[in-house]
Amino acid sequence: MPAGSGSEPWTIRSLLVWARDWLGKKGVEGARLDAELLLASALNCNRTRLYIDFDKPLGEEELAKFKALIQRRGRREPVAYILGVKEFYGRPFAVAPGVFIPRPETEILVQLALESLGPEGGGPIRVLDLCSGSGAVGVSIAAERPDALIDLVEIAETAASAAEHNGARHAAGRVRVFRGDLFKALPEPVRYAAVTANPPYIAHADSVTLSPEILDHEPHQALFAGDEGLEILQRILAAVHEWLLPGGFFGTELDPPQAQAVIALCLSAGLRDARVVKDLAGLDRHVVARAI
Repeated sequence: MPAGSGSEPWTIRSLLVWARDWLGKKGVEGARLDAELLLASALNCNRTRLYIDFDKPLGEEELAKFKALIQRRGRREPVAYILGVKEFYGRPFAVAPGVFIPRPETEILVQLALESLGPEGGGPIRVLDLCSGSGAVGVSIAAERPDALIDLVEIAETAASAAEHNGARHAAGRVRVFRGDLFKALPEPVRYAAVTANPPYIAHADSVTLSPEILDHEPHQALFAGDEGLEILQRILAAVHEWLLPGGFFGTELDPPQAQAVIALCLSAGLRDARVVKDLAGLDRHVVARAI
């Protein structure tokens, strides 16, 4: 980070302009937003405060804190890892290297699951979230539905620990985390009102299309699933009917080109009413179905 121009000190305004341009040259998309998030963290304030204090001069200690953060972003480390948090469904979720970062489009899966559960008042509802990562999907369901008891399954130790933390923060006492391989991780047979999954679904050949933020930093175990990207989903669908109540909901995220293949897998697995749900960009992002 260069020194201020002439004898003029750095202000929030001038630093954000410089950081936007510098990150842009590094190939970072959304450079202005990232600069604001990192500067707000360095100054221990929110983004609104930045604009209120737009022309405030910054001290050496503040500049040093920001420099450390912006250098990490310049190496294409995701902002969520730098800050240790990612907002999802209106709540902060702790993340760290080794934990898949929840995406905005996955919020649709939460909404679909909530809609499937019907009105409250009928007693506790049990929901299973597979490949839970930070717990974003399952914990969000629990936070929105006080009558929901959520089981999360995650194979990676770091992610399972993050899920436990996030469950205790947002839905204390109603989230259990099991570390292991899909249904094998569960301690006893249970029939769930809903099973959700955001499994790895990228084909290995598609790794060349990923940004450095994803390919170089996020856990590959949470990204890739065989030559066609369907390896984990095939295993989930082969057994999910054994874990759903009659009429129970199944919902999964996927790569848009996989949608019709996943519909066929649902029907082969004995599920009914399988359909595709598009994301806000109009892409085939989720498939939902019901148990018979």
